[in-house]
Amino acid sequence: MKRLLLVALLLLVLAGATAMAIAVAVAPTSTAGSAATFAAESPRDQCFFVLAGKNATTDGSVLMGYNNDWSASNYAYLNVVPAASGTYRYVKLMTLGAVPEGGINEKGLAVCYGVATDLAPEVTTADPYVKKGYGGEMWDLLLQKCATATQAVDLLQQMAQTKGFSSACAGSFGIADRTQAWAFELFGGHHWVAARVPDNCYYAQPNMPRIRQVNLADPANFRGSSDLQQFAVDIGRYDPNSGPFDVAWAYGDRADMQDFSNTNRLWIATKRWSPALATDPTMPYATRPVFAVPDHKLSRQDFMAIHREHFEGTQLDQTNGYALMSPHSQTNRPVCVAITDYAAVFQCRSSLPEGIGTVVWWAASRPCASTFVPFYAAVTSVPAAYSSRTAYNAFRAVADSLDKKGTVGGELRYKHYIPLVRSVYGTFETECSNAQASTEATAAAMAPADQSVYLTNYSAQRAAQALSLAQGLPAQMP
Repeated sequence: MKRLLLVALLLLVLAGATAMAIAVAVAPTSTAGSAATFAAESPRDQCFFVLAGKNATTDGSVLMGYNNDWSASNYAYLNVVPAASGTYRYVKLMTLGAVPEGGINEKGLAVCYGVATDLAPEVTTADPYVKKGYGGEMWDLLLQKCATATQAVDLLQQMAQTKGFSSACAGSFGIADRTQAWAFELFGGHHWVAARVPDNCYYAQPNMPRIRQVNLADPANFRGSSDLQQFAVDIGRYDPNSGPFDVAWAYGDRADMQDFSNTNRLWIATKRWSPALATDPTMPYATRPVFAVPDHKLSRQDFMAIHREHFEGTQLDQTNGYALMSPHSQTNRPVCVAITDYAAVFQCRSSLPEGIGTVVWWAASRPCASTFVPFYAAVTSVPAAYSSRTAYNAFRAVADSLDKKGTVGGELRYKHYIPLVRSVYGTFETECSNAQASTEATAAAMAPADQSVYLTNYSAQRAAQALSLAQGLPAQMP
């Protein structure tokens, strides 16, 4: 998969029990650029993911969300890979060309590709990606062999110490199970770092390394290459006399650390979820949080909303309520852009059996023009429309209709028709939410084999309903 690799401003962990889960770092003196600087830039093909610990959510879920931003013509689809001897069954997310993107397995593990990131050239010169190292097959191996997030990190460590990684999986990944979430960052062929998201916090990651200060003597919360700090010293990226070791600052490309296409997306997460922090889009490096406590417990719906985010009603909104332009025409690059080809929200709960407690809510195309459909970890198949490009095409047609030039009743098409799209999909998502508890209670009372049959049929019914809604919308948007 070709993606534009960017590294922007890297974030500090704020101190204090009510705002941060780890200590304040001594930050470099670099500051962010101005909003005017960013206004001259155009949207770029990037991705975005968010994680939240179980005590930061309304129902005790570990939540993970992901927007894949590659191309408007890229299509996404799902497959179920059966269990074999010594492996787990899993729902696999893929894009055009059978590119693996992660998924969920029957034990309740969820992984997502995450984001591409730029590294300092000194890093990849000294530790280049391995031509025959682990690549896209890494996602299959994690889902086949691992039941928990810590097992996944263990396996990634083993991969780094043996074959190493190829550029096919360069970047940062999200890993979640029913009790914890981890962010994993790759720094070349063999170097890496991982941090557990504190249970009462969330974590947002655009296209930049994010993990800053770590304690590798605390493997319950931090993991990484044994020479993580010494390697940075050896290649001239860290001077021990300069202050505490900052992983992201040492390994990231500092020239890109002021890129507002990234920092704006970081800011909107704290704007929506932690307004009490009073963050600002132009905040300097040293004051941006890595892990933040939300002002209110986060729901699955909050995660869906952040993946549809266009900066509405904020100082970065250039649309004037969509009166001036489509949100995808903004130069202030939002989370949801024209090239976003799918979104997923992973809901992982320990209060239910493994196959029931983990659900991937999948939007088959751009999230503002799609609805999120539930697929449970217990499913043994997905409808043919969702294992091909049929579902993608239907939801993409809604996006294309919204994006057409011209006006309707004196309003830009996006402004005129987005209320209709939101109403249709919102009704569907509310129906799914209202039915979730009873559906899961029914499944939980069944034997495991019967659970799989029941939830496979339920997810298929919801998927067919969503597809019908998408196929009917363009006719209502002449």
